Amino acid sequence: MQILLTTPDPEVAASDFLRPGNIVHAPDLHDAPPGHLLDALRRHGATGLVAARRPESDVLRQWSRHHPGGVFVGYAAGRPPPAAHPGVCEHRQPGAGLETVGALLRRCEQWFALRRPPGPAADPPDRARRDVVVIGAGIVSLITALHLSESGYEVTVLDRSPEPGSADWHRYGCTFAGDDARMFTLTEMDCYTNRDPWLTSPDHFRTPVEQLGWLASDRPHPTPEEAAWIDESERIPSWLTRAYTEDVFALNADSGNHWRSLRQRHCALFEDVVLVDDILRVYSDPLHLGAALARHRRIGAVLREFTAEDIARDVPALGRALREGALSGGFLVPGFTLNVHKFSRRIIDHLVRRGVSFHWNTPVTGVRRDAAGQVTGFDCPLPLPAGAHVVASPGVYGQRLLEGSPCEGRIHGVLGGWLRISNAGTGLRTSLKVARRGHVTEDANVTVARDADGREVLVVGSGYGYVGGDPGAVDARQLDAVRRGILDTVRRILPGSVPPARSSDPAENYGFKFCVRPWTSTSLGLHHTERTAGGGLYVITGGHNTGGFAQAPTVAGAVLASLRGEPHPMHRIYRPDRFTAFAGTTTEPAAGATRQPVTSAT
Repeated sequence: MQILLTTPDPEVAASDFLRPGNIVHAPDLHDAPPGHLLDALRRHGATGLVAARRPESDVLRQWSRHHPGGVFVGYAAGRPPPAAHPGVCEHRQPGAGLETVGALLRRCEQWFALRRPPGPAADPPDRARRDVVVIGAGIVSLITALHLSESGYEVTVLDRSPEPGSADWHRYGCTFAGDDARMFTLTEMDCYTNRDPWLTSPDHFRTPVEQLGWLASDRPHPTPEEAAWIDESERIPSWLTRAYTEDVFALNADSGNHWRSLRQRHCALFEDVVLVDDILRVYSDPLHLGAALARHRRIGAVLREFTAEDIARDVPALGRALREGALSGGFLVPGFTLNVHKFSRRIIDHLVRRGVSFHWNTPVTGVRRDAAGQVTGFDCPLPLPAGAHVVASPGVYGQRLLEGSPCEGRIHGVLGGWLRISNAGTGLRTSLKVARRGHVTEDANVTVARDADGREVLVVGSGYGYVGGDPGAVDARQLDAVRRGILDTVRRILPGSVPPARSSDPAENYGFKFCVRPWTSTSLGLHHTERTAGGGLYVITGGHNTGGFAQAPTVAGAVLASLRGEPHPMHRIYRPDRFTAFAGTTTEPAAGATRQPVTSAT
């Protein structure tokens, strides 16, 4: 999408607003005659216009005639006529300065994203097809399988790993390689691209963890694919980050409603999983606390504000950290934590009782496509039902399942570390989010949990370590920097805490471990649907960075809507090419282009 920006604000050129490369800033057109503006719109092929005041109606009518799909115009001053032109979407945003320009650009991008079809055009799915194969048994897939089973589908789940709890944690994906803790909040899935219009392009994917960056790969240089992924992340400007954040937070809120419904319908699934409601967010830096508080107020996510004195009185476990100046205050937000391994096993048991088949140690190593790019089959040791729908949530280990789709190359790995401490002496009853600005592990979750023997423990998870397209390319030195950062957070926030007693479950007796989370360059998740040669649908979900658990019920709803041929907001919000199509960098084959078939890898 090409956008013509005519606002005369001189700060625009000095900000990051033009970073995507598809915005032409022409302040000289602010007071230009109508004919000059129309000529510029046509010359640049613009379908978006952001101006300080509304252009003349005749300009908008003539402009829109050249674009059957419609055009967008946003402005700060002026009002549309009573009968607006049907081909013109108008948005008025009163105000001045960068804030107003950014708001208009956000509405322009969101208009573009929501008007596009959610994926390749296809006939409505055959509602008579009831067989669904779910690839992956992480928490997102399990919640999806639960929704599908309850909706009358015959579900089979395939996973490359052993049955949960039967092997070392290295053998599993994110859900079971990570520790027994997950959290839901209204900001749990977030956007990590640039938020400050005055910052230069963020470089945390290029800076090692030990230097307060995110780079944890053991390769001296990124691959061409990784370089392109990083470049794309760095091209996203602050105003677009805010647009994406609005959409992600809306899906978080939707997921919160679905979690409440799930808890009411399936009370037994949430028994004995150490379910703890509400989260205390605490901050080391007063300025960071103030900014975070304002952000959470805007979305109605503050239950109670705490001064340092309040926390010392109500949460004695944090008293020493407050006295020593490690914390400045915090606030309580809606949400919950639970022990995800226990919860996942309950879901698996429930699904088995419902007739869902699980096949462990059953990797699906690739997808086969014909010369036209249509899916013709999957590389799997187990024959799949003919014409079945296939739903893949591949995490970072199933890259071959993305080949030939718009999701290919979009999921990279970002590791996070875990350790445990005893909660016997600490006595913490509320799970925490700890923010330490400028620290090597800036954000940490401290989750109230129990070990296999029922003893109280705290699970501490933190760290961002980019490993790129290969989840095994972990640099030991940077991983150790994550470990030391988490240890420092424990020592500063919960001083005097001790390691847990040995557990009867060998998997819980570790000093430090990590998992690799599926991440995208935009911080948006992915949702893609296409028809297979057998008549079923192939649905890909993933790339939810820190929010896979948080958004799992909404992901499940989006998958179910795809199988039913129904619309769902996630289909457009998480379309894989949302940024590249908007910025004009889509690299999909041209219509009619011949593709090489993707044959079996085995």
